[in-house]
Parts: sequence; structure tokens; C-alpha cells
Amino acid sequence: MTISLRPAVPADAATLAEINIKAFTGQGFITNTFPGVPHAVIHELKVARYLKKIAHPQTHVIVAEDDASGALVGCARWIFPAAADGNAEGNVKGAGDLVDEDSAEAARGAEDALPEGTNRGIYTGFFEILKEKGKDYLRDDDVVLEFIATLPQHQRQGIGKALLRWGIERAEAENRRIYLEATTEGLPAYENSGWRALEQVHIDYARWGGQGTQTLTLMLRDP
Repeated sequence: MTISLRPAVPADAATLAEINIKAFTGQGFITNTFPGVPHAVIHELKVARYLKKIAHPQTHVIVAEDDASGALVGCARWIFPAAADGNAEGNVKGAGDLVDEDSAEAARGAEDALPEGTNRGIYTGFFEILKEKGKDYLRDDDVVLEFIATLPQHQRQGIGKALLRWGIERAEAENRRIYLEATTEGLPAYENSGWRALEQVHIDYARWGGQGTQTLTLMLRDP
């Protein structure tokens, strides 16, 4: 498969939401947070999230597009410090500030309009654990790779590697570290691309009435 990378636009949000759900269902978070919630409702939440991220000047949602069909097959979501983007005007924030905002938003979301059936304890607890752990390692001048998502049928075709390279090249040009939280499945790809493990974070969903566990590895790539 030959792909091209480009910044996401609002019209991509619905497709990207579907890619996200398909890529991460089975990891534990979606299944435990939204047990019994209809797919269409989860999809709507994801669409709203993507629209907000696409509009944010320090967040780069990069999509992988199949050159033959024009279909979107994967995406990555990067947070760059304002200076790395050349945006020094106004009230700019570092990557750590933006990650904190995400955690605060999750906490507010647990109090606000989440769909009936949402496990609110998992919705807030998951992000709070990662936020607290990240404080030991994440600096405001770091780049953050929030995630890479590829359609399951197109994995191991070089899509993730291309999306990684997009961010690595820009971070290295600014002499910046890249921080991320890796799933067990994604860990080898990050290790092969120069990331080192910092700490493993074990999520026990039973703590909030869910089922199963998940391990995420905090990782850092030096320039």
C-alpha cells in the first residue's frame, strides 16, 4: 500500500472516530468505560473529540490516506510546544499543560453529559493515573505523541512507521524529546524507533467495577 500523510480536516472526524474505535477496542478502556453503550453514541463522542483536537493550534492530527482509494487508514495525534510550531503569540502552553487540560476535561466529563451507562470511575480514574505518573517524566518543552491508530486490516504495512517518522523528524529539528504511553502491542515499534521505557503503569479496571487489566509503558525518545 502506498500512502500519503496530511493534516486532518473537520470532514475527516467521523472516519477518524471509527478508526480509533476499531484500533483500540479490545485494549480495555473503551469496553470498560462504555459497557452496553451503543456504538453510535460512542462514535458521536469520538467525533466531537476529534473536531476539538483538529481545531487546536498546538495539536497535530495527521492522517494516512491510501493513494489508490483515497480512504483514510490511520492517524496520529501529536502535541507540540508552541515554540516548535512557530506560534509564540498569545497565551501559549507547553505539552504538559495541554495533557493536564485533557485530564481536567475528563474529570469534568464525569460530572457532565456522558451517555447513560458510562462507567464514570474508569473515565476519570484512567486519565488521572496516567497524569500523576507522567508528572515524574514529562516536561513542558517535550513533544507528546498521544496515540497512533491504524485500521486492524492495514496494520504491519508501514503506516504506523510513516506516522511516527512525521513527528520524529519535526521533534529532532527542534531538538525535543518525545513522550508517549505505549500499549503492549505498540511497545516493540516504539522501541525499534528509539524510545526507551521509563515505567510500566498497571490499570486494574476492577478497581472501578470493570473487568480485566491493562499495562501501559511510559516511554521517552531523546533527540
